Amino acid sequence: MAVVSNSELISYVRDLENKSNPIRGQIIVNTLKGFGITPEIQRWRFPRIQNIVVDLLPDPSIRKMMFTAHYDKYGTSPGANDNASGVSVILGLCHELNESRLPVRVIFFDREEAWLRTPILNLGLLGSLYYVLSNTLTDVGSVYNIELCGRGEFLGIWPVKEKQEQLEVVKSVQMAAEELQISYKTLHIPWLLLSSDHLSFRLRGFQNALTLSFIPHAQLASFKSLLSDIRVSHIIHKNKSVWPELIKSRHTALDDSRHISESSLSLMLSLILKLAKYKYAYDC
Repeated sequence: MAVVSNSELISYVRDLENKSNPIRGQIIVNTLKGFGITPEIQRWRFPRIQNIVVDLLPDPSIRKMMFTAHYDKYGTSPGANDNASGVSVILGLCHELNESRLPVRVIFFDREEAWLRTPILNLGLLGSLYYVLSNTLTDVGSVYNIELCGRGEFLGIWPVKEKQEQLEVVKSVQMAAEELQISYKTLHIPWLLLSSDHLSFRLRGFQNALTLSFIPHAQLASFKSLLSDIRVSHIIHKNKSVWPELIKSRHTALDDSRHISESSLSLMLSLILKLAKYKYAYDC
């Protein structure tokens, strides 16, 4: 298995954890400038949103592969796996591809975490919703959203219903995973149970969008059990005993860098680099 070695990835997570969301955003901007990249900042004053955009080939006539991760954290949680892990991986992607001129756009989304919480419905995704509503998406060929990728090495490709197995975005991830000998499974996770910024694109009618996460092998059985028998109680009690530990711990004090694996981060970077370098992906 050829894995990119990038010792900076875990250091990015450590820099971001326990920081406020505005400071996390500034750390990302400063890191990109250290690579020689000046990002575009997409701002909205009310509600406050600050998306950070990097376009490696700013040509609207060429369809882009888009890699995204939200950088905000939940409450007082350190926010390491959710989602400094995803941020660190696409920072690594920016570093690796800085001078490549590949048709790749990277977005660090703000305000993914829920701003309104009820027993059944959590409302978030403000940064990605703002992006999809203020852009036509005509120059986007695919969206790979990276979330919860700092623990484990079993790839979850989600949410994918049976009829979505033939989407180009799904087939390309499967092909890349097989080339890297990464074990994977497509998962249909209802959005009321768990969601991420891929949903904003799908709500806009753009189907070639999904999320990539890593699952520890020891928790695969509990994921399978939960998804095979989803009940209303599972949706209401999101952080209780029905949930695998990976999900239960994500908004708690346990979500710190001590539980993040450099090998998991490097493996996800290897996967998305493979995707970014496919010569003929999605009409690019």
